[in-house]
Amino acid sequence: MKAAVFDGKEINVKEVPIPELTKSQVLIKVKATGICGTDLAIVKGTLPTPTPLILGHEIAGEIVKVGQEVENSWLGKRIVSEINSNIDFNCYYCKREMFTQCLSRKALGIDINGGFAEYIAVESYLIHEIPDSIDFNEATFIEPLAAAYQIFETMPLSHNDKNIAIFGLGKLGLLIVQVALLMDLELIVIDGSDKKLELAKKFGAKYLINRLKIKNIPNEIKKITNGLGTDIVVDATGNPNAISDIIASCRTRGKIHMKSTHGLDTPMNLTDIVIRELTIYSSRCGPFNKAIEGLKSGNIHVKDLISKQFPLEKIDEAFTSYEKSRDHIKTILIF
Repeated sequence: MKAAVFDGKEINVKEVPIPELTKSQVLIKVKATGICGTDLAIVKGTLPTPTPLILGHEIAGEIVKVGQEVENSWLGKRIVSEINSNIDFNCYYCKREMFTQCLSRKALGIDINGGFAEYIAVESYLIHEIPDSIDFNEATFIEPLAAAYQIFETMPLSHNDKNIAIFGLGKLGLLIVQVALLMDLELIVIDGSDKKLELAKKFGAKYLINRLKIKNIPNEIKKITNGLGTDIVVDATGNPNAISDIIASCRTRGKIHMKSTHGLDTPMNLTDIVIRELTIYSSRCGPFNKAIEGLKSGNIHVKDLISKQFPLEKIDEAFTSYEKSRDHIKTILIF
């Protein structure tokens, strides 16, 4: 089969064997895989991974073979796969149903081979069937959409939480916009692309700030919020240089939620965090069932977030397109 293999310096398409199944795995014929900011961080060298490695974790496809312990009824099903594999179900975190933090966990496309390939073998407990109403391109949004929902799973809202500032309107940021609106929060969005800002407005964001046109973003946010700052600030920038503005934009005793996975060290003003008694949250993967239902119900819209599609053979061009265009939202590899 063809696969895009990262060797630690560059990513190249080459022929590799189709994975052999264990008793508990399924073989997925990949139909589409999204390129994520995490993939870009790996290729740029800021997020270390074992190599050689097949990247890609936003995977949608069809099951073509099952292991001996997997029901044959899964054959032919249209599915998406969760990212966290090698779960032992017996460690401290698993016993408390925190499976994404399992001590044995290996992430698809980050620790072990992922979905930039014609086929991938995954554990059967990772798969979720998707309805025919969700096409494979849309299905690549389910993993990041689940991560957007996870923000509000790990950071419960209080009666004081009325507004939210979202820094960064890439794929994840624009999904967070839509989930936050379902929570009845008033939105302030910050990005350097007018196109992305207008798309956030179309979804329902009230205040738009172009970071390239406003010199002091925290002051602009305080003008909007009667001098206080927002109740919640979310970092979806992938840029460590944004953290000072993010902290300064949050009201005293407010909440900051970190979603960026750029792999870089990030300096921050801990004294300001302590004095103003800010609470910092973070989260990783989230509930696939909620994400699937969000797309199925029509509450979440993703078609406008697809910027470009490329065949696997043009993966270099796909990564260049992702990195170079300020208006880029999501690139999908199609098979």
